[in-house]
Amino acid sequence: MNVYSEVEINELFVNDKFMSDYSEYTKDNPEIDKLKTFIDSIELNRKYFRLEMNKKKGYRNKNANISEDTVALKEINSLLNKTTDKNILIIRDKIKGKISGKDYLTEMIIESILDKCIIHTSYIPLYLDLINFLYSNSEVVNNTISKLTETIYYNIVNHEIKGESDYLLMCDKNKKLDNLIGHSILVTELEKKRITKGKIHPVIKNLVNTLSECNGPEEVDEKYKCVQCLYNMLKSYYGNRRLPECYLNRLRELIELEESNKIKFRMMDICERK
Repeated sequence: MNVYSEVEINELFVNDKFMSDYSEYTKDNPEIDKLKTFIDSIELNRKYFRLEMNKKKGYRNKNANISEDTVALKEINSLLNKTTDKNILIIRDKIKGKISGKDYLTEMIIESILDKCIIHTSYIPLYLDLINFLYSNSEVVNNTISKLTETIYYNIVNHEIKGESDYLLMCDKNKKLDNLIGHSILVTELEKKRITKGKIHPVIKNLVNTLSECNGPEEVDEKYKCVQCLYNMLKSYYGNRRLPECYLNRLRELIELEESNKIKFRMMDICERK
């Protein structure tokens, strides 16, 4: 029986010949796809990744059954929370030391960094450079980033807004919008760095749709957040180049319908490339 390391498995799944043979094999075996879908749907417990039984009788430390992997993940998360542009060189070396020999934690660590990107958007370039420093800009790592980014987006858009009061409902709704904006900025940076390709256009379309769906006077602030995010994304990605006609036409339609001058003028800035 052949035994493969995680790195070898990841390389295998980007091999053209293997994927071609795999597609041919699964074509007449629908049960394989069902099994793969089921396995992919199982989420790892990120708080307690690998638990260990403590064999010492009478040992009652509350962390007795927490493995070194779990401790490492917690310490890395703590370091990520402390990361700034001033201490990044020190932080990244500390994280590098903690992941040595732990390739099986790669996906979880990258996911933790991407989660920080959604919350702290001003540090997105910093976090992406950190991933590159830790794991290098390989095709396998880029595919992992792309897959995790899609998962994050799915979780955001499918998050059910709920709360025990109008205030809590409003907070949950604002958090969902902020996460959506954070994801949009992350995708823009991933496209600019060519880590992903073609992911930005569905994100832009979703933002434009969100703009068209916010119609109530109480939603002006949320709508302005969206249009400002759209402005920053298009400015960052396209620079001073002319936008695709499909975006221009849709924005012009929204400008005609918009009642808020603040939002209308910002959309005009996007069209006029100001």
